[in-house]
Amino acid sequence: MSLTEQIQAMQTASQAQTAASQALAQEVADKMGQIDAKVNNAISQVNNNFNSKASELTIIAVDSHRKAVEDASGGRNTVIYDAQGNPNVMVVVPRFNYEDLGLIGRTLGSGTPTAFRTNGADRSEILVGKFLASTASGGTAVVGGKRPRTSVNYDVAKELCTRKGAGWHMMSIHEWAAVSLLAMANDTQPRGNTNYGRSHENRMETGLLGGGGVPGDADNAGYTMTGTGPATWGHDHTDHGIQDLVGNVWEWLDQMLLEDGRIVTTSDNDPSRTEGQWIRHAAFLDATNDSQEGTGSAGGAPIFNTQITKRNGPAGDDSHNYPYTSISNRESATKAAGYQSIELLRRLLIEPDGGDVPGHMAARNYGVRFPIRGGLWDSGAYAGLGALDLSYSRAAAGSIIGFRPAFFV
Repeated sequence: MSLTEQIQAMQTASQAQTAASQALAQEVADKMGQIDAKVNNAISQVNNNFNSKASELTIIAVDSHRKAVEDASGGRNTVIYDAQGNPNVMVVVPRFNYEDLGLIGRTLGSGTPTAFRTNGADRSEILVGKFLASTASGGTAVVGGKRPRTSVNYDVAKELCTRKGAGWHMMSIHEWAAVSLLAMANDTQPRGNTNYGRSHENRMETGLLGGGGVPGDADNAGYTMTGTGPATWGHDHTDHGIQDLVGNVWEWLDQMLLEDGRIVTTSDNDPSRTEGQWIRHAAFLDATNDSQEGTGSAGGAPIFNTQITKRNGPAGDDSHNYPYTSISNRESATKAAGYQSIELLRRLLIEPDGGDVPGHMAARNYGVRFPIRGGLWDSGAYAGLGALDLSYSRAAAGSIIGFRPAFFV
């Protein structure tokens, strides 16, 4: 073989070896790719299994919490998780009839209470927050042992409730009245934090003060942590009742307002209705004089009337720059000659109806005012299920006013 032929043979052999090496490298790369894919698939399966198991564990934990609460309360309490994932301990309030209450002296009529009707359709139950709302991730929660969420105005409080998801709303004037009537019928009107961490009626009944200190000491912050009082602070005098309705902090309520002294409400428990769709009753809170001096009491009490004859501030003025009227017991408020009593307002514990439900009443009959009920940690005998303050505008926000979510199943 000539030298040239030998060189060509060597080149051919080298090319063949290179091709074989490249083929082997490609084969190895393919194998490695297959191995990587299998490893990635295996890791993905592990992650999916882990996430699935974690989700199952979360559901189990949630269901276990709910079951524990329901079992402990005999089904009177339950736990609902809102859109933010926050727990809310709720009290189940079954429907009843007005005539079954047996409240002598009250003229409530018969049939389904307005709290259990929405746009004319009956509900079998309502769920009311066992505790005042407290701050939680992304919004609020309804749990015990927390500081009540305050310093929010009417609109913010309402939005925090609806933010929780479908069926959620701020407790309404209808729901407050239904719970109060139940307590009255069962002779379990609650006491509460009405004297800096204790009840003014029974000073041995105390809650856990948010700022520490000794109950009764006026130097304390005043409020108690949610649900830390005794059973008698619940609407049914049990640990499973709705807590802190009386005293602690005032509570914003929905579906009622006072418009230049005129009482405006929904006809039944329908949070979807806008304020423009609410009923403007032929009922006004008149004043005993027309003083517009100062920002304190104008003297005299609110009077139920068919019109405003005396106003304590300019009509349309939502400020708090003028006086208010008040009375120590709302049930003692008078009605002007010619005033026609309205059944719905009696049912909502707005009009006096000759009953024994404590609580003072205050009103500014100018501008638009929204209701707060229940009383404060220093209200003493002025607090109660009947307490109704209609002197604050929707923009008012302070440490004395909180709120409570409710839920439709």
